[in-house]
Amino acid sequence: MKATLLLESHQLFVTKAGGIVEIHMDLYKVEDSAGLSGSEFRFSWIAFDSDNPMRRVLFDSHPPKGPHFHVDDDSKGQAFAWVSVSDAIRLFREKVEEHFGELEVVPDDGGQR
Repeated sequence: MKATLLLESHQLFVTKAGGIVEIHMDLYKVEDSAGLSGSEFRFSWIAFDSDNPMRRVLFDSHPPKGPHFHVDDDSKGQAFAWVSVSDAIRLFREKVEEHFGELEVVPDDGGQR
């Protein structure tokens, strides 16, 4: 199975309560999508509290489950219908903000302290 990386993103966000949330997103286009429940993409997207990494939202795709997400320690996960990349990203952001609240991007200080 050949996979092409389409997205690789790592960002820090601040919650209104002052906490830090890290978001890591990887998205691959898969040529042989057998076993991915109709999706031609494989992805692993996680948002987690920097102080408590078990407080998290995780979206991923792997056989036999296909596209699904977990919140905190939910090992079973909840399936979702893959419609498009943009719809999946929108749902991820929605679930992240439901769990952590509104987020603001941590500004890049250009390496200056």
